Amino acid sequence: MFKPLDGVKVIDLTYFVAGPGAARILADWGADVIKVEPSFGDPGRGTGATMSCPTVKDCNPFYTAYNANKRGLSLNLKSDEGKAVLYKLLESADVFVSSYRTGALRRLGLDYDSLSKKFPHLIWAQINGFGDFGPAKDNAGFDTVAFWARSGAMIDLTEKDTSPINPLIGFGDATTSCSLSGGICAALYHRTTTGLGEKVDCGLLQVGCFLLQAPIQSGYYGKVMPRTRYDPNQANSNTYQCSDGEWIFLAATDYNRQFPKLCKEVFNRPDLLEYVSCAPLPKMNEDDPYYSAEATHIPLVVWQNSEHPEICQAFIEYLYQTDNYLDFLAAVPVGMLPSIKGIDENEEYLSNSIVQQFSDEAAIITEAVNEGTAIGFEHGPSAQAGLLANQGIIEEMFQDIITNGTDVETAAKAAEDELNEIFATMVA
Repeated sequence: MFKPLDGVKVIDLTYFVAGPGAARILADWGADVIKVEPSFGDPGRGTGATMSCPTVKDCNPFYTAYNANKRGLSLNLKSDEGKAVLYKLLESADVFVSSYRTGALRRLGLDYDSLSKKFPHLIWAQINGFGDFGPAKDNAGFDTVAFWARSGAMIDLTEKDTSPINPLIGFGDATTSCSLSGGICAALYHRTTTGLGEKVDCGLLQVGCFLLQAPIQSGYYGKVMPRTRYDPNQANSNTYQCSDGEWIFLAATDYNRQFPKLCKEVFNRPDLLEYVSCAPLPKMNEDDPYYSAEATHIPLVVWQNSEHPEICQAFIEYLYQTDNYLDFLAAVPVGMLPSIKGIDENEEYLSNSIVQQFSDEAAIITEAVNEGTAIGFEHGPSAQAGLLANQGIIEEMFQDIITNGTDVETAAKAAEDELNEIFATMVA
């Protein structure tokens, strides 16, 4: 196994999840990690009991997940003797990583200013809740508060008009672990040119905000969060529940290539292409070099001239039948959302270090779908209206037909009226 940090010595003064996770990553990469605990041990040793995990001496899976591959010892750092032992370890160490709060480290003489003077070669790393600056810098930081609640993820990632997410324990912590371990490696590389140590700090809140860059930026331009699955960016890129209760995520974002492949190779219904058409969004201006936004990939799926509504209804109902989602795996990037307990039985997880790409690009059907009449395009297409409204309206129409049993023509007419109302306000 590749061990890029072989020969690197790390002193690990961390507890619970985020800090231990960062040190565990370094250990996995070959570093010699020595974990230092107080006499009563890392509080994380007992945390697994709150999640139905055993916490006995030889079986503590929650603790082990974040502390594997480490050596360890217990020190009383409030005593001169204990501090002397730690200083002796730091003389030959490359990295000191801690999740103690800055005030506690300062009182122990283990803050960056103190240790950088004694050990100028040392990479000093800290993980905390809210970063090293600001009014909350000394507050206790748990991932449920700092990462999830304060970043906005707890409410903005939920389904609209439901309660906030009840997040998985340790998710934000472990994500922040990855960021800190990367920062430590960058500091080690920097030391190869300067010979000097460096300060590396990482906060749960900062990582949470970084991961939310896309919705944060789109929010400045009018995107409202939280969202609902009935208002997706694309109707053909969304979650769907099958009749057996399992959920899938369909990511057939390139309609012109992937929908024909589904009809011909998965459903064995090439005749559907005669009735279902796509209307890509246009360029904003005729001389623009590119189509607007993802215009070539965001279609309106409609009944061509609405002459065979029963064909579309049958097609959509087929998607919801038991086990049909498995057929998607060979055609488009779509996968069942497995429950956590099912991961150990999922061949995709067992046999691949990363999820393999589906299909051979060269073999994808490239034959164009005949252009049809798109609902609501009587006055000409509108890129803005398409981007903002059409996918959610079409999605609601499909759900109305399938879930509520609404007559196809009635649902189609309601969608047409809604789209036309929008287009009337947006197309000159």
